[in-house]
Amino acid sequence: MVKAILTGWGTLRKKANILVAVDTSGSMNAKIGDLTRFQVATRAAARGFGLLNSEDKVALWSFSSETPQRPKSPYSEEVRLSPFDQKTLTKEINNLHVEGGTALYATVRAAHRHMLDHYDQSRINAVVVLTDGTNEYTKDNNLARLLKDVALDPERPIKIFCIAFDEKSDFGTLDRIAKASAGKAFDARDPARIDDAFVKLLSSF
Repeated sequence: MVKAILTGWGTLRKKANILVAVDTSGSMNAKIGDLTRFQVATRAAARGFGLLNSEDKVALWSFSSETPQRPKSPYSEEVRLSPFDQKTLTKEINNLHVEGGTALYATVRAAHRHMLDHYDQSRINAVVVLTDGTNEYTKDNNLARLLKDVALDPERPIKIFCIAFDEKSDFGTLDRIAKASAGKAFDARDPARIDDAFVKLLSSF
């Protein structure tokens, strides 16, 4: 029944432009049972991609802080905004490197700006953030400014959806960021709830 509902929803809803930003900070190496946080999150993301429509456009970013692999920016574009290709997205998300701190605010701001630059009036435009932590990036730690920057523009709405998937996640802050944009935060701090969070997130578009 759930599968049938989701299949119908995917074909009837408005098509989407989605930027998915995945936290690749060092804390993602922490264990949840036999898996790391990163493995739990990325496997759930790969399953979540299956709920998307072939006519959606999706971009994939990774973020942590500046690292030897990413020396100039705390975030990087792994897949440009392009027609949904589940195989490519799954491959790229599985190849991400885990290292560094968590530049949450800088990444959310940049992702929001990127989607404004690629805004499509005929589509839902959204940013999806998967993170296990809090902002650890001293170069950008002004939450009030971030909330102002991502506040919903009725003329060009970019909604931000956040999934918090570890008990150390700052769910309260993620909720404030999401609500500023008229989006929503989903509490998956219990790893068993992460798949359910993806279903709820994608069906809220």
